[in-house]
Amino acid sequence: MISGSGKKSFISAHYDWVLASLSVVIFAGGLVFLHGTLGSDPELAAEIAKKDVERLFPSECGVKEADLTLFSSATRAVRKPMTVEVPEEGKGSFLLSESRVKCIIADCALAIPAGSKACPFCGKEQVSEKQVVYDTDGDGLPDEWEKKFNLNPASNADADTDLDGDGFTNMEEFKAKTDPSDKASHPDYLDSLKVILPLDETYLPFVFRKANRIPSGWRLEFFDPKAKNDYGLIGKTITAKVGEEIGKSGYKAVEYTPKSIKQVISGTGNLTKMVDVSEAVVERVSDGKRVTLVVQNGKTYNLTPVDVQATLTYERGSSITRKVVAGETIDLNGCKYKVLSIKPEGKGAKVTFENTANGVSRTLSALE
Repeated sequence: MISGSGKKSFISAHYDWVLASLSVVIFAGGLVFLHGTLGSDPELAAEIAKKDVERLFPSECGVKEADLTLFSSATRAVRKPMTVEVPEEGKGSFLLSESRVKCIIADCALAIPAGSKACPFCGKEQVSEKQVVYDTDGDGLPDEWEKKFNLNPASNADADTDLDGDGFTNMEEFKAKTDPSDKASHPDYLDSLKVILPLDETYLPFVFRKANRIPSGWRLEFFDPKAKNDYGLIGKTITAKVGEEIGKSGYKAVEYTPKSIKQVISGTGNLTKMVDVSEAVVERVSDGKRVTLVVQNGKTYNLTPVDVQATLTYERGSSITRKVVAGETIDLNGCKYKVLSIKPEGKGAKVTFENTANGVSRTLSALE
């Protein structure tokens, strides 16, 4: 409609807004009427109608927030592309996705790559897959191991036999991870050796007390605290020049070295005195073994050990028992071991051996 002045009326100029407003009013009225019909609370119905209108005409303007779901999926696909397993020819399809399992942690339980040692999400350690080991004859030797060395997986007699004749059963070789078909490959024979207590120790029957200068050299004085002297008393002094036998002890004096050191006098602060620490070397006549003695001038004496013997029992085949001393070499089924040392330790002992073939040393211990 156009007025006489040639200008459009308000309604004709804004008819679209007028129609939209009427539509909203009619729609809202309909909703109010509908809710009023279905419920007895008109205020509640009006509130519901108001919310419905607000949903149709949101009060906020602007650009709607972008949905990043597809973007996130694409990013993950770039960082870790889907893997494809190509099976053997004629077996299955090659369109296989990565194998996944569920995390064992209940609070996580997400799908993770199969074989993962730890969950990439919660970081918890996963249960590793255990390889199935078959033992058809039940003899303790896996079928695969028996087949490798031409044994019979269907016969349980293989475990107690000795395939290479090195003195060890196939079961012992399996446990030691050695080759049962190679005689040079076997467990250590020392595994079958035991040290039997107590140790046997032999001591020198005397101590070195002092040395006197004589025209021909030195005369050494020894003291046997257990022998009777000429007066029937316990304790006998024996003298011998260097090179002479010391009484009837079976030892002779072979060397003397005078020595002395400064020692602080107890309770005097910095005052010192010279202390005699001279040494005498004696030799056993029977085998030439030498022992070095340090001079002892006190009222008590400590006898010096000469030999420490260890009793060994070898239990492979028939049991063998023997005594050994340090420096001796023993033969076990063709393998030679040198006894490096025999040492008492508390109520026990330690014996150290060296394999003469490869120089590897090993110590066996024994406790009472």
